[in-house]
Amino acid sequence: MTKNLGNARYMPPKDTKVSLFGKAAPALFPLVVAALGYVIGKQFFGI
Repeated sequence: MTKNLGNARYMPPKDTKVSLFGKAAPALFPLVVAALGYVIGKQFFGI
């Protein structure tokens, strides 16, 4: 555990995919919420 503290500053190249997803996720989140709300509303309220 203590051995990893020194490596905290170094970011390995494999994290580029995660950062790309991290940028895309907040933009897609409202879309997912709206789609879920629409589906649930359609099911429960028959809109």
